[in-house]
Amino acid sequence: FSAKVAKALGAVPVAMGQGGTYEALQKGVVEATFSPIEVLKGWKQAEVIKYTIECYSIGYTSAFYVLMNKKKWDSLPKDVQKVFDEVSAEWIAKHGEAWDSSDREGRKFTLSLGNKIIPLSKKESARWAKAVQPVIDGYIKKVESKGLPGKKYVKAIKKLIKKCAKK
Repeated sequence: FSAKVAKALGAVPVAMGQGGTYEALQKGVVEATFSPIEVLKGWKQAEVIKYTIECYSIGYTSAFYVLMNKKKWDSLPKDVQKVFDEVSAEWIAKHGEAWDSSDREGRKFTLSLGNKIIPLSKKESARWAKAVQPVIDGYIKKVESKGLPGKKYVKAIKKLIKKCAKK
């Protein structure tokens, strides 16, 4: 999905894990990365990234989740499944808080090095959102072809992005 978004914005996407991104940026193999701001400190990318564009109109394009094989899940006793569900619900909020804290640290770190964080203008943000809309539409179509409410979820995510961007 991230590659499709990059391409829609006029970039040439290169698949790469965070572990190789620092060196690729340092050597000029790549010129930019789609990443949360926490990588500026956590992965020390602020040492090689001098400008960060802050854009909430397209959101972060990757998600993190933990999966379990359905057969294994079904084999667990109901009380164990309940514990997993309870801990998972609790983990969502804790992980969000930890990520927000890491992002604040990344922001603080990059600014301490004299780097710039550039908020994308409303006009450019709207242009980016329009450019990636066909990618989002493709995602919705793919998800809905599987009987899932893709349009509903995308609408909810956009609403959350808008709400959180105001903070």
